[in-house]
Amino acid sequence: MPSSEAVSLGAQLDEDHSPETNGWMPVCRRCGAYTESTVGCHHVPNERRLARAQEWLETYSDVRRHSRTRAI
Repeated sequence: MPSSEAVSLGAQLDEDHSPETNGWMPVCRRCGAYTESTVGCHHVPNERRLARAQEWLETYSDVRRHSRTRAI
């Protein structure tokens, strides 16, 4: 059973992007977080890798914010 922190982070990743899997591994190709199945409908980050998933989310949020600022 995932912790509330993992569930919350998974929801944030889902809001950011839809999971992209290769169809045989339950890992998102975009962020590296685990998904609930090989179909990849929702992110379910591994407890041991929560810090990495959080770092990815923060980094790519900053990148998108900067690219929007340049586009204006």
